[in-house]
Amino acid sequence: MANRKRAHTRADVKRIHTQTQINHRLHRAEELARCLWLESISDNSVVVEMCISSVLSYLADDLRDVHDLFNGKKRNT
Repeated sequence: MANRKRAHTRADVKRIHTQTQINHRLHRAEELARCLWLESISDNSVVVEMCISSVLSYLADDLRDVHDLFNGKKRNT
């Protein structure tokens, strides 16, 4: 008999999807923070001064979404 891949249950699919969303948002937040840090230590940090509040707000939204996903809440967007 051939080895067959086990079909995922609905709960498995939901859990995998939630984990993927969390990983995506955390990776995006990490990369954005890294870019912001690199830009801030450069000689030309005008970009950081111009957009720091928007970037931090964006990061806060992403991290709030991650928190909600951990707690199993759905956020209306």
